Amino acid sequence: MWWKRSVARLSALAVALGGVSGGTALVAPTPARAAASCAATVGSASFGTQISPLTAGTVDTTATLNFSCSGLTPGIPISLCPNLDGGSAGGDGAGGRYLKTAGGISLPFQIYQDSGRSQPWGSSSLLVFGTVPTITATPGLGGTINVNRTLYARITTQVTTSPGTYTSDFSGQNFFWGLNLLTCAGVTVGSSVVPATFTFSATLVPDCQVAASALNFGTVGVLTANRDSSTSLNVTCTSGTTYNVGLDNGLTGAGPVSRQMKMGAETVTYGLYKNNARDQPWGLVGQGAGFVVGGAGTGSAQPLTVYGRVPPQTTPSPGPYADTVVATVTY
Repeated sequence: MWWKRSVARLSALAVALGGVSGGTALVAPTPARAAASCAATVGSASFGTQISPLTAGTVDTTATLNFSCSGLTPGIPISLCPNLDGGSAGGDGAGGRYLKTAGGISLPFQIYQDSGRSQPWGSSSLLVFGTVPTITATPGLGGTINVNRTLYARITTQVTTSPGTYTSDFSGQNFFWGLNLLTCAGVTVGSSVVPATFTFSATLVPDCQVAASALNFGTVGVLTANRDSSTSLNVTCTSGTTYNVGLDNGLTGAGPVSRQMKMGAETVTYGLYKNNARDQPWGLVGQGAGFVVGGAGTGSAQPLTVYGRVPPQTTPSPGPYADTVVATVTY
């Protein structure tokens, strides 16, 4: 006999204009001309709204930065230095960022410059977050530019990560722009454009998994005495998720202690129980709270023991008898 599984805020950084951080001697970007007007936007991005911590691992998403200007001098390149700080959820002090729930639970998060997610997107004034990409464009005859740049983001979940909605808002981000630069490293002055607040978010949902092993009563002769056996059933649920595990009546059974293993038209009656004394039948949730086994998830597998008994009964013909019982986890 064997089982099948059933499913079961951001303090905006006041960056002082006029100065070079990190000791790097670079010429700051200068406005192209007084009539120039530039704007920048960054779209919000979601990693998903149905992420299971049990299976997710790393989850990626992207956002798009748009930089547009008008009134520029045609043919004179313009550079944008888009600084990103830690966001409203902050960082780990070593360059990593977080998303957080309203209750303050953290989820590791990072924004990258490249699709391989190897080079973090940083800030010239907060060097711990890494370097800043240099976005350069040359105005055409109309004196305008309109360029897009992809932000590559990633979160990393563990099986023990609690379900919830995790976010980080980015507001007051100082994007400096001006005449062409070879690099934005160390640049903390220039014409400033501040995009509207944008958000990265992820929603992790409760989840459970169940796995079971076969229950084997072995080789039996005449069924004149109880024949007992047991097996293990492992339940893995997300951290803090309460659950109940029920076992159905099998393919032809009439109740928790009157399940039937069959060979052709012949049957052997047996029961499944929650305890070693075999006086607490294990059935379905619909049969009452006393018939199921409950718990709270930790993110790790929690072993449960299923106790089986074949009671004395009329012995049918010799041969292999089997049944299939479905374990259902409700949460």
